[in-house]
Amino acid sequence: MGPFPLCVRINFLNVFFTSYYWVSCLFFGMGLVLLVVFIFFEVLRFNKMVNWLFAVLIFECIVLGIAPLVVRHYKYQFLLSFLIWTVALALFIVCGSFLPLDLTLDVVVLFVLAVVSIIGAIYFVMLYIVANVAYSFVIARCFIVISILMFVMYHAQIINGGRFAEMRTKDYFLAAIILFLDFLLLYLFSFQMAPKWSDLCDRERSKNWVLFRETTTSYPPKWWYTRTSSTED
Repeated sequence: MGPFPLCVRINFLNVFFTSYYWVSCLFFGMGLVLLVVFIFFEVLRFNKMVNWLFAVLIFECIVLGIAPLVVRHYKYQFLLSFLIWTVALALFIVCGSFLPLDLTLDVVVLFVLAVVSIIGAIYFVMLYIVANVAYSFVIARCFIVISILMFVMYHAQIINGGRFAEMRTKDYFLAAIILFLDFLLLYLFSFQMAPKWSDLCDRERSKNWVLFRETTTSYPPKWWYTRTSSTED
């Protein structure tokens, strides 16, 4: 087991990624840059000497990038949300694969629905930030998740082939990375919903359930209280 027990090593990683979160930010940014290079330069994807290396580097950089989020949460909620989003991803991959509608041909439909989802998400986020409307941020996340799941079905069709647009069989690494990023987009919402245990700023560690409790710091004063205060002044 080595000179240090497992719990000590885990605690060291927790402290490291919590204190030096900027290291993970650098890794995440590097992973995004490598992803862009991997997508736009086909010679890298089709060269068997370097395509696997780029795929592994992209995967590892992104995983290290989300490490500060992972170490702050309970392991059981972490694993449960992992299972939920895995099932959701697999379900919509299957739905997209067997859907008779060719989403690769009707890209305009996806674009319109995605724009509508973004508008709805931004609206409810503003309600959450400005007006402290309860659970509006949850509704905003639902809009974003719906748009992501639609693109999961689109990606399933271009990867399986037999549609208007399809990926080449040599692009298996890119296909795997696309599905991984689809899963990551869904899974990132779990970090905001799960209760944090290692955040020193969170004094109500057992009550940090966003789904069941309003998380804004305070509610705006009632209109009659504001009017009375201004009159007295």
